[in-house]
Amino acid sequence: MKELLRKIKVLEKEMDKAQDQSEYWLEDEHFDLEKSERFEKEADAIYERLYKLLNQTADRIVSITSGQVDKVTAMTMIRCRRSEIERIFA
Repeated sequence: MKELLRKIKVLEKEMDKAQDQSEYWLEDEHFDLEKSERFEKEADAIYERLYKLLNQTADRIVSITSGQVDKVTAMTMIRCRRSEIERIFA
């Protein structure tokens, strides 16, 4: 579980960086639509991997709790109360 949470953080940082680069290339002083679109596609690909990891993590929480926490609640916990989840599984 600890490794899944670490991977989520890494992918989130990568996705944020790609999104920032996409926005950077849309600014007037650096405008390059091709580069912006390339970084946007990269961010989208990272998001797909991130979404799979979030699902795996939620499934793991459901499994660990023997179903006492359902998947929807687990996803909410991961998104809104991540620091508590990390503390519990640290």
